[in-house]
Amino acid sequence: MIAIILILHFTNLAKITTETSSSNIWLVLIGMVVLIVGLALFQIGASSSLSKVGEYMGTSLSKQKNVFIVVLFSLTLGLLITCAEPSIIIVSKQVTIIPGPANAFVLVGGIAIGVGVFLVIGVLRIIRHKPLKLWYVFFYCLTFMLISLIAIDPERRKLLPFIFDAGGVTTGSGTVPFILALGAGVATVRGGKNATNDSFGLVGIASIGPIISTALLIMINANVPPYQLANSGDMTILMRFVDAFIPSMTGYGSSVEVLIAIAPILIIFFIYNAFYIKLTKKKVISLLIGFAYAYVGLALFLSATTASMSPVGAIVGQKLASQKDITVILVSFVIGLVTILCEPAVHVLTKQIEDISDGRITKITVLLTLSLGVGVAICLAAIRAVFKFSILYIVIPGYALALALSFFSQDIYTAIAFDSGGTASGPMAASFVLPMIIGIVIGRADGKVNDVYEYGFGVVALIAMTPIIAIQILGIIQKIKSDQAYSIMRKHVYSVEDAQIINF
Repeated sequence: MIAIILILHFTNLAKITTETSSSNIWLVLIGMVVLIVGLALFQIGASSSLSKVGEYMGTSLSKQKNVFIVVLFSLTLGLLITCAEPSIIIVSKQVTIIPGPANAFVLVGGIAIGVGVFLVIGVLRIIRHKPLKLWYVFFYCLTFMLISLIAIDPERRKLLPFIFDAGGVTTGSGTVPFILALGAGVATVRGGKNATNDSFGLVGIASIGPIISTALLIMINANVPPYQLANSGDMTILMRFVDAFIPSMTGYGSSVEVLIAIAPILIIFFIYNAFYIKLTKKKVISLLIGFAYAYVGLALFLSATTASMSPVGAIVGQKLASQKDITVILVSFVIGLVTILCEPAVHVLTKQIEDISDGRITKITVLLTLSLGVGVAICLAAIRAVFKFSILYIVIPGYALALALSFFSQDIYTAIAFDSGGTASGPMAASFVLPMIIGIVIGRADGKVNDVYEYGFGVVALIAMTPIIAIQILGIIQKIKSDQAYSIMRKHVYSVEDAQIINF
């Protein structure tokens, strides 16, 4: 990603220097270093804290005979862990639903409630042995019924792309390790012949909830305030990071935001642990150390995003907008191919896929498939930004195809596909790609921001949708190859001329 930004800068396709600042190239490099360090620390912490919390909770909840306890703690932890998701915090700063400081609280709260409710639904589905495909069909039909009510309103339909984005930003580097571990824990303890299949699919179900809750939130809200451009003024690079990290007049700062997000997770989990799990002192200390890593890493990551990556993404988009249409679309496709490699949640998912499938579905195969899918998604987002048409022309046939493919694909591939869609749209999509597409829209509108909600947003939703189709097509291809191999083997076995020697 750094290489592509530098190539765009030095080839003058999207020069990062502006009329007021020539130091933006250093902003990219410093921001990327801070972002990499922050994300690395967060991943180390998440694997030994959020993932472990999900594993412990999944194992314990699946043994609970009291359904009320299952519902209560799944809902509470799902809601709180969503509030700590980096992508949601980033996007909440770029969208204004209601004026004033309560905007971010309302947005994040609405999305978190959607995740919590659908996490409960997903856990109960695993415990009750219910088929995953029919649940996807039912809830996506319900989703598009709500969307149709918003689409007929000329004012509210401007926010349709953001409604779909809400489902994508939910599942990132914070929530995915927890949800995957929770699903695997519940499925393993519950057992049964479909335990492997049921260990996937929970991320996909959790992604539907925020779309529905955000749609309801926008239906209730009467007005759509105009989009507001972020403005950092002429601050130095150091001051940008200080302002993003430490509380100031402009906001809480990432250090406080992350503390507010992570502290409730710890409190709720340790309350549950005291009554049901009762971990040893050594494991509790390990969890606390993991949360400390996650706190520092997430605070650094959000600071780098606010101070560097989002502003640079917007500059790249606005400069790229001055190029020919085909150049804008091709560059967006290339950025899409590498974006997936920057998403830490994807690597968590691909490793779990490889482990559970006993190596039959290799990590590199999934990564290449996802890379192509995300490349197509960002390419489609750039086409929308250039030619300006409704996102419904893409998402309605897209999800119709995804749901249709689910009846031809094996259950395991369908579950993995919907999980992949959720994990592909993580922090990099929210912090760099979304501002870049918004920058293209603004650059093509001569500085006007009226079209940003309608044509700038939606890229995260497309990034979440295309991998669902791509992975299921991969599954169908694998099934065809497998059937062909079995057919050839049968011909050899049943051949009259063969002299069969069978060793027991």
